[in-house]
Amino acid sequence: MLSKYGVTGRGGRQAAVVMGAIGLSLAAALPANASAHTADAGSHLLGLSVQSYSTYDRVILNVSSIPGYTVTPTDELTRDGSGKDVTLPNSNTYLNVELNPSDISGFSGPTQITTGDPEVAAVAELTSFEGYTQVGIGLDHASSYTVTVLDSTHLAIDVAH
Repeated sequence: MLSKYGVTGRGGRQAAVVMGAIGLSLAAALPANASAHTADAGSHLLGLSVQSYSTYDRVILNVSSIPGYTVTPTDELTRDGSGKDVTLPNSNTYLNVELNPSDISGFSGPTQITTGDPEVAAVAELTSFEGYTQVGIGLDHASSYTVTVLDSTHLAIDVAH
């Protein structure tokens, strides 16, 4: 006889007992008020800043902890989730930054910064949806860039002049 665990006969009953025991031990390991999925397991984007140096401009993302990230150059910046185009002041091209897992819980300061810097024209927190946070960096022109983890709470994107 085939059991619901794909094992026939006596072995099937043993598998069911073992699976039940594993489930009970996992349930006992969790506190009564805990769930298997916690909403605050990711990083939080806390703020944005821009600094200019003699050969590059630096965008600093202040985070609660360094999440996964991607930085992608693009000529058209699109808001994640809605798919709407975004235009940042004085910008001719963009860097699209995605942080994951991340949200904006605890974010403070401006959500958009417009600069007079040589390369970085503007920076904006664009969206936070389903564990992804999107930041747009508006550039004067396409330029080389590097991404550096400065410490456990600061991610820097340096854009060459």
